[in-house]
Amino acid sequence: MSNVLAPAAVTTTVRHLLKTALEQNPPGAVDGADVTSLHPLELDSTALSCQPTLNVYCYRVTPNAALNVAALPTRRSDGSLAARPSTALDLHYLISCHGDESALEPQRLLAVAATALDAAPIVPRATVRAALDRYGATGGPMEFLRKADLADAEEPVKLTPTTLTLEEASQLWGLFDARHQLSLTYLATVAVLAPGTPPAAPTPVLGRSVAVHATGGPRLDTVLPADEGAAVVSGGEVVLRGSRLHAPDTRVRIGPAVLLPEAGATDTELTVRLTAAVPTGVHPVQITHHSAPGTDGSPSRRTAASNAVPLVVRPVVTAHRTAAEILLTVAPPLREGQRPSVYLTHHSGGAPDTPPHRGFDCPPVAGGPQVSLKLPRDAVPEGNWLVRLRVDGVDSVPGLVDGTFGAPLLVVDGSA
Repeated sequence: MSNVLAPAAVTTTVRHLLKTALEQNPPGAVDGADVTSLHPLELDSTALSCQPTLNVYCYRVTPNAALNVAALPTRRSDGSLAARPSTALDLHYLISCHGDESALEPQRLLAVAATALDAAPIVPRATVRAALDRYGATGGPMEFLRKADLADAEEPVKLTPTTLTLEEASQLWGLFDARHQLSLTYLATVAVLAPGTPPAAPTPVLGRSVAVHATGGPRLDTVLPADEGAAVVSGGEVVLRGSRLHAPDTRVRIGPAVLLPEAGATDTELTVRLTAAVPTGVHPVQITHHSAPGTDGSPSRRTAASNAVPLVVRPVVTAHRTAAEILLTVAPPLREGQRPSVYLTHHSGGAPDTPPHRGFDCPPVAGGPQVSLKLPRDAVPEGNWLVRLRVDGVDSVPGLVDGTFGAPLLVVDGSA
């Protein structure tokens, strides 16, 4: 990989190859010929257009498909760098030849350029260093080239001639808004750029522990509420059934929470009670087995893990009102970023024109765990309202009263 000066270093290297070829005084050499790296229009509009010149111009940059596709993810789930990201670029060059047409100077310069570049299909590292030393003189306008590290890149620069059709060449020179000149096109591949920020290095492994087990890991088949047909809510119990579930140190992971099974666990069945650490939502349930801490103070390690089974944890809501507001108490507590919505269904009482439904979208939860929601008292007409709560698409289940949904019930009347 190279730093961000790689494209400029490649252009300088191509310029150095051409300049070196001109200095070798080939047969029919053009006296006073020089090599520049200007925009074709700039060269066309200056006094340089009358001098014999080879001009190197990078007119296009494209991603290198092979190296970019092979790149692996460079960031961890928390956004930190796991590996240094890189960008692989192919540089497209136009080598234009300027000079006295009556003396065939452009054609003589073109032959020098073609033979010089074809002789260096893979540019040696020494050539790159010589180019940077030549044009990166201290105190000069190109002194920044001294900071380029292209010569140390793992992938050497390769030069390949390319072909443009007459129409493509016409469009290219038309894009420059410059007069057409005798020219060649080359592809320089590949410049691999990497930022200067190093990835975060993980701490070293102090020791290795190998555990051998005669059987496979735990297998989880079903996760059901302890009360058949009931909703899974905070404080309730769920039963996990499968095979090879129990071990000396067994833990149950439900979403972000890690819980311990209740007493009486067996290889085929575990019971776990949901705490407030399990938020409302759809969560994967997984059983893990862990080794005992080492006698040398090394921590416990996970030795086996089951497959994951989804579980829907529903919210529980209670409601009451004061003179100024309606207060809803929520379990489990709402976590940061969760989006609660409150739905009220008219149950009884109130005026004849009382609307059958009212809905309120609350803002996303900010900060720490939130155990209550507030609604303005004036937003709910008088009457008895069945309250339901939806958190991230998961609804609370109303309770039955005399065979119909009737709890929790919010009573709104004219009293204080």
